[in-house]
Amino acid sequence: MRHIFLIVLSFIIHHSTLAQRCACSKNLDFAINKVEHNYAGFRDKVTDQTRASYQAHTDSLRTQAASISSDSACRRALYRWLRWFKDGHISMRPFGSSQMVTETLPPFAFTALDSQTSLLTLPSMSNGYKSLVDSMLHANDQTLRSKPFLIIDCRNNGGGSDNTWASIKPYLVTQPVVTDGRQFWASEDNANYLLEIVGKKETDKKTRKYLKSVAAEMKKRPGTFVGTMDARREISVVPLPNPRKVVILVNQRSASSTENLVLWARQSKKVTIMGGLTAGMADYGNLYPAVAPCRDWELWLPIMRSNRVADGRGIDNVGLQPDVKPDGEEGEWVEYARKWIR
Repeated sequence: MRHIFLIVLSFIIHHSTLAQRCACSKNLDFAINKVEHNYAGFRDKVTDQTRASYQAHTDSLRTQAASISSDSACRRALYRWLRWFKDGHISMRPFGSSQMVTETLPPFAFTALDSQTSLLTLPSMSNGYKSLVDSMLHANDQTLRSKPFLIIDCRNNGGGSDNTWASIKPYLVTQPVVTDGRQFWASEDNANYLLEIVGKKETDKKTRKYLKSVAAEMKKRPGTFVGTMDARREISVVPLPNPRKVVILVNQRSASSTENLVLWARQSKKVTIMGGLTAGMADYGNLYPAVAPCRDWELWLPIMRSNRVADGRGIDNVGLQPDVKPDGEEGEWVEYARKWIR
């Protein structure tokens, strides 16, 4: 997520006074093994053209790890190794941490900018906020259906879950929308993790059935991608008269599932993407946590890949261009959008 740098740095600082509990070489070997066997992007990143670079980088870090004698220095070395993959979804987190790190966010809000324009502010797509977003939209449904203009502010929204923004779809859609398919990398660890999710009480029946089938396929075909390459087409569409025009504001910190919202929404005839280039961090997802040898930190890895990558349309480290780049400072973008949309 967008907070990977803060997560790692705060984690390093928190443990800076501790002596080494596990040999650094053991921790590095653990990370290398988990990434090579479970990371959905490994074979896209380590190719015939980049293998020598990867091997040299790994050998260099192994040499460094052999002489490291403190936990904090070891974690810095591990972080340097992970950065080679240039994937913001790969992170090191304290043992037992939740999928989304607690953060101080601007408030979620639904605001009337004028008699014709509403502003919906979404600072995060974390799955924990889904019920909040759903209830906010439900409470303001009549206003959304009566005003012609809507601005959705997703600046600095580092993502979370596509489920969080799913309830916005009816207000945006104008025709059938196509969503890229996705595939899971098959490994024993990844299959077992999906089965853990299946066993959780909060997992709904439909998701449970789907993940069980994916896990079963993984166990049959280890070392391959499982799932379909086919895109999903949403054909049940009933366009609403209002809002007539929608602007979605984004910037360089709009990432992950927020970029999935942009990819979905820009297929609508009423939606304009406004702002700056997005983060470029949405090709790999569905994070799996692997507990380190000393059980004091976890390695989180994406085990799913969007089929954009196989089609040569990947956006990681590229980002999504807006349709309109506003004039003025970023703090003035909401007012710019309000005037532009009218």
